[in-house]
Amino acid sequence: MMKNVLYYLEKTEMKNGEKIAVIERNKKCTYKELLETSKKIGTGLTKITEVRKPIPILMEKGIDTLCTFFGAVYAGCFYILLNPELPTVRLQSILKTLEADVLITDEINYELAKKITDKKNIIKISEIKESQIDENKLKQIRDNALDVDPLYVNFTSGSTGTSKGVVISHQTVIDFINIFTEKFNINQNDIIGNQAPFDFDVSVKDIYSAIKTRSNTCNYS
Repeated sequence: MMKNVLYYLEKTEMKNGEKIAVIERNKKCTYKELLETSKKIGTGLTKITEVRKPIPILMEKGIDTLCTFFGAVYAGCFYILLNPELPTVRLQSILKTLEADVLITDEINYELAKKITDKKNIIKISEIKESQIDENKLKQIRDNALDVDPLYVNFTSGSTGTSKGVVISHQTVIDFINIFTEKFNINQNDIIGNQAPFDFDVSVKDIYSAIKTRSNTCNYS
């Protein structure tokens, strides 16, 4: 029984590793590159946090962001996309709620990251994705994973008060994507144009439909 979304990525990479997985403006990556970078990030995270911990990610949507999503999962954690366009006060409120050990960001958003959290907690994506893959450690984490483990958290708009986090499990996404891709006959010949922000649930359909069916995702701004 499938209990972790990484099975989608690994099965697709095994069959179509050299196929383009994501196109981002003038950049692109194959499924093999997506898998390897994700494992590097995951290995790096195992050295600085524990399993089932939140991994907030302060970056625009793109290839590095997707790799960090999957990297968090390889580390046995769950991810939270922090949209850099959100007000600083709201970003600080989300981080306070999460009580995360780390915050992953890129060079573009590094100064913003320093405004919303302790500088010692900030990890640059350019550094952590250079980690050496530890297959044994990643396997150990995977062997202890549960289908009810959280995959990601999206925070509500907070229009009626304090923004609240909604936790989504691996099994919830697996059950939905299996039905969604079958219902709309999504297959490896399709190209999925992603327009929804990564902190919006609609993007989950784009990301995991593509990973499951071996189709391409074009990341539109």
